Amino acid sequence: MRLLDDEKPVALGGDRRRATLGLLLLNANREVATSKLLEGLWGTEEAPATARKILQNAVRGLRVMLAEHAHGDSRPPALLTCAHGYQLQVDPEQIDMFRFHRQAQAGRAELAAGRPAAAAATLREVLALWRGQALADLVETGHSWTELTALQNARLDVMEDYYEAELANGRHQAVLGDLEAMVEAEPLRERACQQLMLALYRSGRQADALAAYRRVRVRLAEELGLEPGRELRLLQHAILVHDPSIAAPAPLERPAVISVPAQEPRQRPRPASRPVQWTPATAAGARTRVSAVLIRADFGAGSRVADVGEALERTATTVREEVEELGGVVAGSTGSVTLALFRAAQPQQEGTDEAAGRAVRAAMSLRQRICFDAADGERPELRVAVSTGETPVRPRTTFLEPLPVDGALLADCETLLRFAEDTEIVVGDRTRLLTGATVRYARVGGARTRWTAQGRLVDPFAQPEAFDREPELGVLNSLLERVRRRARPHLVLVLGAPGIGKSPLLAEFERRVENAATLRLDLDRPTSAHDVAKLARQGPLVVFADDLHRAGNTVLEMVEALLDQPEPMPLLVVAAARPELFRRRPGWGAGGRHASRMTLEPLVDAAHERAMRRLCHAAG
Repeated sequence: MRLLDDEKPVALGGDRRRATLGLLLLNANREVATSKLLEGLWGTEEAPATARKILQNAVRGLRVMLAEHAHGDSRPPALLTCAHGYQLQVDPEQIDMFRFHRQAQAGRAELAAGRPAAAAATLREVLALWRGQALADLVETGHSWTELTALQNARLDVMEDYYEAELANGRHQAVLGDLEAMVEAEPLRERACQQLMLALYRSGRQADALAAYRRVRVRLAEELGLEPGRELRLLQHAILVHDPSIAAPAPLERPAVISVPAQEPRQRPRPASRPVQWTPATAAGARTRVSAVLIRADFGAGSRVADVGEALERTATTVREEVEELGGVVAGSTGSVTLALFRAAQPQQEGTDEAAGRAVRAAMSLRQRICFDAADGERPELRVAVSTGETPVRPRTTFLEPLPVDGALLADCETLLRFAEDTEIVVGDRTRLLTGATVRYARVGGARTRWTAQGRLVDPFAQPEAFDREPELGVLNSLLERVRRRARPHLVLVLGAPGIGKSPLLAEFERRVENAATLRLDLDRPTSAHDVAKLARQGPLVVFADDLHRAGNTVLEMVEALLDQPEPMPLLVVAAARPELFRRRPGWGAGGRHASRMTLEPLVDAAHERAMRRLCHAAG
C-alpha cells in the first residue's frame, strides 16, 4: 500500500495505522464497524485489553496525516466517526481499486459487443494498474481479509477476460506463457484451464492441451470430488476430434485485385472436372451412422523402451496406417490415445454393418501389430474400445469428409475403455449386434461385465475356393476342436521341402478358423509366452508360426514354453518348418506330450496331368 502526494510517497506510520487505513480503503465510502476493525487488526481472540485505545490512536494519526496533505483539494479525503465505527470518504478516482473496477467493466462491455481488439487494449491497461499482490505488505505481516480475497479474484477474472480477448484476436502465442503461469498458480480455475487448452491446441500442441485437461480433472476429483464442468468437457472433446470451430481465427487480409486490360479480353477457363461425391441429406437433424475406435497405448514402468516419446510416435503411425488401410480416418490423437472413425464407404452402404465390421477388423489388426509383432518388453499396454452410434451431418459435408463425433458416442467409448484390460478389444452392444455374424465375442467378468472381440473376421458369404489340402485341413480342424474341449495346449509341426505348400496350408487354415482368436508370430520380433498365454486365457487361440526353421533359439524356446503352461488353456500352435530345423535342434518339440507332426507330400497338379496326357497323345 502506498499513499502519494503529487507523486511523492507519504509516510504511513506503523503497522496498526497502515492496517487500519488499508481496511478502510477496501471499504471506502462505507461505514466499517469498530468490531470489524478490531477483528481485522488482531483477529477474533488475540485483541489486547487496550485494543480500542490503540485503534483510536491510529485513527487520530490518520486524520492528522490526511489533513497535512489536503492542499486545498476540491474533495479531500475525510475520516469520519460514525454511530458504529468509522468511514473514509474519498474520491473514487484517487484509488486504483475503483479505477480498476470501472475500466474492467468497460473492457468487458467491448468484449461482449464483439470488439476483441479494443477490449484487449482496455483490459491490458487495467491490468497495468497492478504492481503485485494487493496490500502485499499487510499480507506479509499476517493480515488476511475477505475483501482482499475478493479483490484478488476480481483481478483473476479480468486476466481471464483479457486472455479471451487475445484468443479472439488470434494472439494465442502471445498469451500462452502467461496462461501457463496462471494455471500453475490457480489450477482449479476451469476458465483459465480452458483458455490454456485452446492456446496450446492452436499452437500445434494438441497432446499438451489434453494433458492440461487431465491435470485439472485429477485435481478437481482429488480435492473437491468433482468432475470438470460442461464447457471444459466440450472443449476436450472438440480438441480430440479436431473440431473446426476451435481453430484460430483467420487473420484479416486485404483482398488482392487483379486488373486485366480491356483490349485483351480473356476467355473464362473451364473448371476442371471433379469426381462426383455423394452429399448426404443436409436437412436439420440429419444424422449418419459412425463407428468410433478409441485406442490407448501406454508404456508402463516395466517397459524397456528408452525413448517413450519416440515409441508413442511409432505406435501412432502404426495406428494411422491400419486405420487408413481399412478406410477409416484418424480424428484425433494424443501421446497415448487415438480416436479413429469409420463410416460407410459408399452411400448405398449407409445404415449397414459394413463400417462397424471394418472398425473391429482394424482393432484386431492393431492388436496383432502393436502387441504381438513387438519384441518382448518393447510393446505398450494396449486397450481398445469400439462403439457405434449416430452423429449429426453438417450441411454441405461431402460423403468422404471426416465427421464430428457425437458427444454421447465418445463418452460411450471412454466408458468402455475404462474397463478394458491389456490386449482387450471391448465393444458396445450395438457394435456387437452389427458384427455378431462375423466376429466371435466373449463375455468377460471383472470390474464390469463386457464383450471382447476374440476371433478374426470371416466373410460368411464368400464362396469356398478349391484347395488340395482338405485332409490336412480336416486334421487341423479336429485338433482345434480337441484343444477347445480339453483346454490343453497343443503343437502341430507342419514339415516339408521348400515349395511344397506349407505356407498356403497355414494361410488357408487361418482363413477358415472360426470361434477362436488368431495370432501370427513375428520371428524377428517375437512376443513373450506370458503375453500369448494371457490372450489364450480369454478364449480359444490359434498361434501361427511360419518358416520356423529360420527362427532363433529365443522363438523356439518361447514356443516350447507355450506348451508347458501351469494352468489349462485352449491354445493351438500351428508351425511350419523345413526338415533342417532338426539338424540344428534335433529334439525340438518331441518331448511334449501334446505335440504332433504333419509331413506334407507332393501334390499332383490336375492341370499338369492333363497337359502331360495331351503331350503323350500327340507324340503317339
